[in-house]
Amino acid sequence: MTGVTPKEMERRIKTATALLSAVFLFLGGRLWYLQLVRGEELEQKSRSNAIRLITIPAPRGVFYDRRHRPLVSSRLAFSVSIIPRELGPDPESTYRKLAPLIGLTPGEIAAEVKKGEAQPYFPVRLARDVDPATVTRVEEARLDLPGVIVEEIPVRNYIYGKYASHLFGYLGKVSAEEWRTLKDKGYSPSDVVGKTGLEKQYETLLRGKDGGQQVEVNRVNRPVRVLGTVEPVPGNSLVLTIDQKVQKAAEDAIDAQLEWVRRNTPYVNARGGAVVALDPNTGAILAMTSRPAFDPGKFVGGVSLAYWKEIVSDPANAFQNRATEAALAPGSTFKTVTAIAALAEGVTTREEIFVDRGRDPVYPQKACWLWNRERRAHGEVNIEDGLKVSCNIVFYELGRRLGIDRLADWARRLGLGTKTGLELYPGEYAGNVPDREWKRRAFRRPDAKIWYPIETLDVAIGQGALQVTPLQLASLYAMIANGGTLYRPYVVQSVLSPEGQTIRTYEPQVRRRLDFDPGILTSVKKGLADVVAGGTAAYAFAGFPLPVAAKTGTAEVSANSRDAHAWFAAFAPADRPQIVVVVMMERGGHGGTSAAPVARKVLEAFFGLDAGERSGSGERSSPGPGIPAAAPGQ
Repeated sequence: MTGVTPKEMERRIKTATALLSAVFLFLGGRLWYLQLVRGEELEQKSRSNAIRLITIPAPRGVFYDRRHRPLVSSRLAFSVSIIPRELGPDPESTYRKLAPLIGLTPGEIAAEVKKGEAQPYFPVRLARDVDPATVTRVEEARLDLPGVIVEEIPVRNYIYGKYASHLFGYLGKVSAEEWRTLKDKGYSPSDVVGKTGLEKQYETLLRGKDGGQQVEVNRVNRPVRVLGTVEPVPGNSLVLTIDQKVQKAAEDAIDAQLEWVRRNTPYVNARGGAVVALDPNTGAILAMTSRPAFDPGKFVGGVSLAYWKEIVSDPANAFQNRATEAALAPGSTFKTVTAIAALAEGVTTREEIFVDRGRDPVYPQKACWLWNRERRAHGEVNIEDGLKVSCNIVFYELGRRLGIDRLADWARRLGLGTKTGLELYPGEYAGNVPDREWKRRAFRRPDAKIWYPIETLDVAIGQGALQVTPLQLASLYAMIANGGTLYRPYVVQSVLSPEGQTIRTYEPQVRRRLDFDPGILTSVKKGLADVVAGGTAAYAFAGFPLPVAAKTGTAEVSANSRDAHAWFAAFAPADRPQIVVVVMMERGGHGGTSAAPVARKVLEAFFGLDAGERSGSGERSSPGPGIPAAAPGQ
């Protein structure tokens, strides 16, 4: 060390010692701070880098039929999810790589993750019910997908596909507006909720309580071991009044009949319809179907764009529940109302004879359907015969005697013009019972506000501005069948806990009771029984082993259209009714030929009759599914 004096060397050593002492002092102080002051916090952070809290969605409650047969349940399926907190510094890169694997755009993934910002450690479920091939692709790319996990979660299982789709409804991801309402109830932004039908109506009952797992994961978020589990609690289940066998018969029959009508009759526009079956003694709905339908199972993992376009582009509107939302003119099925009103108001008797010469004597342009079709008349008929052969001339005269005010009043007493009260989202239409006041409200021009007597004749045979839903008509015929009690229709019989215990029951509710003169309903029921025994529904019910009371109906769509809506309303057995069935075939033609065979299939299912044992030769040789080659027109 030439040139360095001992004194200089000593100074340098002291300086170096001081610097080293300062460094060690700083490191010691920092270590003390991290270990003693922030030790617990940092230990928790370190632990969180290896341990994840994963929610386990609770299975939704089951839908059972009245005999406790499952209709809608849950099954396990794969879900591709993202934990927002684990996305890393470049989330956009993850979105771009993940998007093509699960069929979403990067923007759609980003939007879903943004919804979950308030709960960064909760999985944002991007794709539910994904197939094994998708799972494989995601797993293979896991090293390039920080924050992405594959879960196995319960999803909805619609056992019978599109059957009862309007009744059951479908599920979809919670919207921002819905989440603002539901987040205080434990919902996460990526949850699915009921959108329509019973799924929507009973959402909070069906939803269970989510569980969770504490899982140790490796650096690519793959689980290593489960450290702890809180099991989810399934949702409550619903026992419905629906009978699975009757429901299936209604679904199959209306599908087959619509197809046959389009192929074999002039009614090529027959694409919609509905069937309602209920217990006339309680109001319990045994079957409810609407056509066209949709498959709620297609919405389980997020509906595809192709299927969504297919549904919304169909002008027949598959989302409309025609059982509760299609308000149409009921045609001659309304003649029972006119008959009840006329007998109750004393404007006719059971014994009075009417003479049908083909045309109305006051308004010759008003003719009987038989005159229009075959240039024949029914001749001398009483009110019961008028129902049997659906003679327009009889009911034109009864409508004229009653006047629109009394006729409309009786229609409302019998439950028309108001909602039935069924609890089902999105609700039902009230229909329309036209009268003078309605016309004053509905039109602007002074001359259009006037009610003309000829309009009363239209209403008397179920035409004009009169509108009813299939459910309303079913309630009306149930009231006739049971002797005058109008029940509120219902479809949920009871609610079961996850353990299977009954926690709530739903009893029949009476909306109104009418004290009829027993002779009135006796006369009307006799006429309806004759419709099947030898009237406008005789051919469709040839060989049926039980007595059935029914009314056919054919309603014009408009003056400029050759299409007609086909209606059929029935109850059986005629003497001790156990079931009411109403069939509506939108633009389906004649009630006796298009709608009645569907009702027969439903009644056969309800009473356990073997279709192969029918004795009517015409029934066996008919060209379509129960449709005779030629039959009465109403």
